[in-house]
Amino acid sequence: MSGSRQQAALWVARRLDRQAQDDRDFEAWRAADPANSAAFDQIWTTAQDVALIEAMALDVQRRSIRRPAWAPVATLAGGLAACVFALVLAWPQLQLMTVEPMTVQTAPGRIRSVALADGSKVTLDGATRLEARIGTHRREVRLITGEAYFDIAHDAARPFTVSAPEGSARVLGTAFNLERGDGKLELSVHRGKVRLAPAGLVHRTADLTPGQQAFAKEGRLSRLRAFDPSADDWRSGWLETDGVTLARLVERLNRASMTPIVIDDPALGRRRVAGRFRLDEPEALVRNLALVHGFRVREEAGSLALSR
Repeated sequence: MSGSRQQAALWVARRLDRQAQDDRDFEAWRAADPANSAAFDQIWTTAQDVALIEAMALDVQRRSIRRPAWAPVATLAGGLAACVFALVLAWPQLQLMTVEPMTVQTAPGRIRSVALADGSKVTLDGATRLEARIGTHRREVRLITGEAYFDIAHDAARPFTVSAPEGSARVLGTAFNLERGDGKLELSVHRGKVRLAPAGLVHRTADLTPGQQAFAKEGRLSRLRAFDPSADDWRSGWLETDGVTLARLVERLNRASMTPIVIDDPALGRRRVAGRFRLDEPEALVRNLALVHGFRVREEAGSLALSR
């Protein structure tokens, strides 16, 4: 945080304290550097937010309960100053929250590429939804459902984070794939370096480099695995796996299929399959798997139902 912002936070705290008698010093500091004036105006405007004022007042009230009734007003003002100083520390995140999110989503069977405000490019698989906020200090995306490939514009001053309930991936400039499914967030790095962190406050993180993939699930990270970044993937209509459950494969196929695919029997969903699968013909793929693995496929109420 710059010196101007630190000093501006202190001036905001003093101006919030009605007993401040330092107008001459304040005006001199403000006139000394345009950055001082800009920093003060920015923080002052935020400090006038009604919800924020109520939150700070509640914090001061809680502090006062634990102090003697004769505690000087200056002590409470100090607590308010601390709140405002904390506000400055959180300013990059607060600024980001003022940015109108860009929401992008795709229908099943539709792949879409979009450009973000910073020049980054995102390719969304079918049945995928995300929200992006590109701020002055930070860039954040929420992967709500599905899978997406990110090609991030390098900007060392603005870290780029993609988050989901299972964890997050933080980068400066790189290309990687993120997929949500089966209760986990899976990262595959194609270029650069990405830090994968599971959800929670204190957990081990992992820095992945090109050709490495791992997933976060239930607050933990999997072991790193190798993959071929040059191989075909979902963007070209293929999925190659050395073993996944049928339920996981169906979840993946439903992002490509216009017709929903459901599994009637949980035990069938736990059966493992492996191979190189063509994703752009999900109905044909399911029927071929049925012949190989001995289950039935029937059309039912506009969907394909799989059963033993």
